[in-house]
Amino acid sequence: MEKEPVILTKENAQEILYKQPYLAFLDILGFSTLVKKNTHDALVKLYDDIFSETVQRVDEMMKEMNESKAKKQGEEFIDSGLRIVNISDSIIIWTQHGNPNALFEIVFATSTLMGISLIRGLPLRGSITRQAFSVKENGTVTSVIGKGLVHAYNNEKIQQWAGCIVDTEIINYFRGIEKHIGNRERPAAIERENLVYEYDIPIIDKDKKPVSVKGYAVNWSEPFFTDEMIKESFDAHNKKDDSEGTTQKIQNTLEFHHF
Repeated sequence: MEKEPVILTKENAQEILYKQPYLAFLDILGFSTLVKKNTHDALVKLYDDIFSETVQRVDEMMKEMNESKAKKQGEEFIDSGLRIVNISDSIIIWTQHGNPNALFEIVFATSTLMGISLIRGLPLRGSITRQAFSVKENGTVTSVIGKGLVHAYNNEKIQQWAGCIVDTEIINYFRGIEKHIGNRERPAAIERENLVYEYDIPIIDKDKKPVSVKGYAVNWSEPFFTDEMIKESFDAHNKKDDSEGTTQKIQNTLEFHHF
């Protein structure tokens, strides 16, 4: 019979409590319309000048933030190993472990990417999970595989807004740690820092009907964002779409911004 793991040291805690890493999957809303309504040259320029540049900018910012943390915290610093890659209209972000610092970093990186992309006319939609996945790197080739990626992809596709959900299981796990180890009931740290809000998430159900479900959403909103900026983001770069579905996504996004 397998023995229950025992936490004796800080290293034990890291290995037992925070072994499973996080993965975020994000997509550009309206990408198919973007492709249809722009020339190939215009699309390539848009990708290089805005989308790819935004991803690189956030990646560099996260590395700088980690270097600063490492200097301040010394031996206490735990590197999350955060990685960001973009493929076509998608962004995949992952960490090397599930430490609270890693969760903060992946949520912060996602929030930052969403905010910058929104301003630049490329609204994003995504999902963050810690279901099982693996990253295989062979020279210049990086492959992300596993149920975690499929789970995040499926959860991203059903949302009806520019937004990103965090698996409820992640929030409940950290609330449980607060309760059973910290001996107190309170929200998870990313909730207390207003990085994530409990919210009625707008989705399309299995019958293709719009419904809302209780969940947790990444806080991408900033005080200087205006309704007009958000509306223009959906129309920018020649991707205006007056369909009922897009109109509803804009409305759902605005409602979260005002939450």
